[in-house]
Amino acid sequence: MRSIERKSVSQERKAVILLAVLVVVVLLTLAAYQYSELVTAEYRAADSYARSSQARAFAASGVHYVAAIVGNSTNFTNLLNGNSSDNPTVFQGVIVAPSDQPRFQGRFSIVSPLGPDDSASSTKSFRYGLTDEGGKINVNALMNVGNGAKLPSILMNVPNMTQEIANCIVDWIDSNDDPTLPGGAENDYYSGLSPPYRCKNGPLDSPEEMLLIKGITPPLFLGNDLNRNGILDPGEDDGTGVVNQGWSAYLTCYGSRQPNVANDGTVRVWINDPNLNTLRQNLQTALGSDGEELINYILMCRLNALPVQIGTGVGALTPLSPTEKAQALQKMEADLQNPPPTKFSIPNRFSLVNSYVSVRVAGPPPRVIRYPSPLTVRDQSTLQQLLPILLDKVWTSNGTKIPARINVNMAPRAVLTALMAAFNLPDAGVQTIIDNRPSPGSPDASDPIFQTPAWLITKANFSPTDLGTLDQFITASSQVYRIQSIGYFDGGGPTARIEAVIDGNNQRPRIVSWRDLTELGKGFDIGGPQ
Repeated sequence: MRSIERKSVSQERKAVILLAVLVVVVLLTLAAYQYSELVTAEYRAADSYARSSQARAFAASGVHYVAAIVGNSTNFTNLLNGNSSDNPTVFQGVIVAPSDQPRFQGRFSIVSPLGPDDSASSTKSFRYGLTDEGGKINVNALMNVGNGAKLPSILMNVPNMTQEIANCIVDWIDSNDDPTLPGGAENDYYSGLSPPYRCKNGPLDSPEEMLLIKGITPPLFLGNDLNRNGILDPGEDDGTGVVNQGWSAYLTCYGSRQPNVANDGTVRVWINDPNLNTLRQNLQTALGSDGEELINYILMCRLNALPVQIGTGVGALTPLSPTEKAQALQKMEADLQNPPPTKFSIPNRFSLVNSYVSVRVAGPPPRVIRYPSPLTVRDQSTLQQLLPILLDKVWTSNGTKIPARINVNMAPRAVLTALMAAFNLPDAGVQTIIDNRPSPGSPDASDPIFQTPAWLITKANFSPTDLGTLDQFITASSQVYRIQSIGYFDGGGPTARIEAVIDGNNQRPRIVSWRDLTELGKGFDIGGPQ
């Protein structure tokens, strides 16, 4: 009996050991599986992080690619063929990391949201190109023109702007601590907030800084375009049914001062130079032999009186006789030999169009000669030849820098409306500009006539008098651009999106703003491999 019992106990112990072994094996298997999963997850995380970093590097490459382009003015003609706004050939799907495997081949695309005047369609909801920041109202620059006298009135005509907020913007930028009435705000207001902060009393460093200004809210400044792609995406509709980019589409502070140079990089001639013989030499270099008549007219204006504009609707002056012209030129030469102590300043460049200057000659007989400008709307050939050169090569003040002006070729309707209203000019002028200016990317955009505001007279039929009031505020070219660079892989995977503002002035490109928008998503449907 005892033998049988021992055998039974022995068999029971063997079964327990087997079960224990099986449990251990299962536990080790589970541990190995868990370890394998952990290692695989770590690998995937490391791979995802590496690919995300690569995508950001691709996007960053796009920013520097654009900086290299805008830093050389010849690229606009040779590489871009005059089209920087919508040029897929140059800005779409640029390969950064070539590979035979789509998963590893990386690219970037340079895109820009449609502007506030553009309508998205099934075929076009963005552009492959640059957004000209010069088409916006530069609040820093306007503060430097006439002590900012026109800044409040221009701001007041921006959509949804109030007098109180416009005054608060002026107070934030101006150098004093006296509130602008009504509703202005200085340190007394901001120091009472929680948390308190001081009024800037200086130029803006970024447009988004305006969100610190009294009365400016995110919906006012940023609109409903939460992911900054210019498209009304799901969840962005605020009840209007349309995309709204807010004041960010109309206001800027970048590139607030520009080099006082012509399109070819040469220094502009100071037309009010007190040394008239130096002025004559500089004008001869700038305008060439074809501009001799215009040079003589400018010198006569400086020596005798302000030019008198006769308007486009007034008949031409009686032509000068050869004797009268000779007498006027003789007096000019005599005055240049012995310049008078007082010289007249030319107020604006458009005052030289459709105007005359009174020249008092000794005779015989003594008389006052009305010497006409060679720039007249009745002589379109001369006007189209010389006016663009004058506006490009000549400026009314001295200095290496001038405040940035609004690019009428690119400005949205709301900006043009604000500008016209501030100077009490007809609203019809806004539509006239829009109807006659070249559309972004069109072949006309590279036409030299559109490189200066001369086309506003030669093509849009603006009066020289009206343009004279705008001379300090408008231009037809600029070199500050906003872009969004998207980095991605052909085979899918992580993407990155960087928004940057690049100042190419003086052919020394500077990246003045850099913002990583990756967390807001890809933003644009740029498709797969390009």
